[in-house]
Amino acid sequence: MPFHVEVRHSFRRAWAFNVDEQRLRHTVIDPWRAGGPLELGDREWDPRESTLKILEGPALEPSELAFGRGWQNAERSARDVTAGLISGAAREAAAVCVLAASPSAQRALHEALDQLGVRAIDWAVVRERILATESARPPERIELVAMLLAVDDSDPSAAWLFEAGLALGALGRRAIIAQIGERPLPSALDALGVTRVGIGDPASLQSLAQCLGDAGYPFEPA
Repeated sequence: MPFHVEVRHSFRRAWAFNVDEQRLRHTVIDPWRAGGPLELGDREWDPRESTLKILEGPALEPSELAFGRGWQNAERSARDVTAGLISGAAREAAAVCVLAASPSAQRALHEALDQLGVRAIDWAVVRERILATESARPPERIELVAMLLAVDDSDPSAAWLFEAGLALGALGRRAIIAQIGERPLPSALDALGVTRVGIGDPASLQSLAQCLGDAGYPFEPA
């Protein structure tokens, strides 16, 4: 079914009717979630000052759109799907980056994130963004929520510690140390006072989810 859109600010309103899903995503949802401006009705709308409403329902015929009755007719036949579409787009784009000191730490952390339904991306993608290197590939639509630095009982290499320092410098408190095992953290990381979460037991999943939720990951409501 198509969508019908209303953007409102004070007494000003703009509508779009019979919008397909692709157009809705690119012209309404993505600009709205990015903070705007959203272009609709020959003007720009600031999401911070405007209200968005999206309805899903049957297509409206020209006679139903005539004489300014389009939105009234849309509300009669369609349902409000605004919250679901906006939160769904947030979950689709949200990602957590993993930088693991060893293959075993990488596997353990990815398994934990899989159980939580969290999308994980590789450090190389984030590193490229931090260093602002040019790429011939179109940028992937990602909203980086947090950085997980995974360490276990093996000794992190000097190269990994360098990369971890780069991540910590760029992301600050959004960088979370995920510790697998009981071995003390390397002093270079322990002295930074970043959030730590243990991995390896059922309670650790709840702790990890709490840390990611605090960082802004849009988990589904329980």
